[in-house]
Amino acid sequence: MEFKSFDVLLKALLTSLDIKSINKTNPKGIAHANSLIASGDVKEPSTWEHPTAEMENAYLEANGFDKFSQWYLGVDTNADPETKAHYGYVYTSDFKTVDRQGLRAIRQRAAQNNQTAIFTAAGKMIEKIDAKKNG
Repeated sequence: MEFKSFDVLLKALLTSLDIKSINKTNPKGIAHANSLIASGDVKEPSTWEHPTAEMENAYLEANGFDKFSQWYLGVDTNADPETKAHYGYVYTSDFKTVDRQGLRAIRQRAAQNNQTAIFTAAGKMIEKIDAKKNG
């Protein structure tokens, strides 16, 4: 098999390996996170622990994908929105609050993956949290 560009080759590899490729911001997730920050629903633990698969599954079963999607800053538009593979960059550890350490982790991973819009969105959220705390 011959590929005409690196992008075509990369997409073929990612598809065949079933690897997430977050390629767009999730406006619903960004809006929800900003709303939680505005209302003070923020955790500031010393370490970051993302939700376990069991926690995700329990939340999904109780609330469905529409509510589940609110907890992620990015999406993979190539994946079915009714699958967990569609969502990336989770910013909560408990499906109740914004986790500041989660936002820091998102910025680091987004920078590594050239996800500038997600990097910027998480940075603005951290700034809002810090301003509210120091304001």
